[in-house]
Amino acid sequence: MKKVFFTLILAAFVFGFSGIVFADDDGRYVRERAAQENIKLITVEQAKQIALQKLNAGSNVYFKDIDLDDEADDYPNATYFRPVYQMEVIAGHVEYDIDIDAVTGQVLKFKIDD
Repeated sequence: MKKVFFTLILAAFVFGFSGIVFADDDGRYVRERAAQENIKLITVEQAKQIALQKLNAGSNVYFKDIDLDDEADDYPNATYFRPVYQMEVIAGHVEYDIDIDAVTGQVLKFKIDD
């Protein structure tokens, strides 16, 4: 019984720790590449503020997911590298998909999620 308990605890620790490492890696490649190319990115907090201004919503806003990705293939006029904050945001009872250019702060996509 002790072996089973210990195994479960060890598995929980390993999977929990790997989740933390994975979460920490989110956007790391984009940040490192931007730093190598001397490109200054806006912060996540700045991107959230831009989204809040675009939503023009009160305090009932929940940021469900925010990812920093290279989206050069998805946007016209993109160079070989285009850092974008991709957000899933819930305002009231409506979910939005919002993409914000991580360099300029320009809102690239703003749509109600189907």
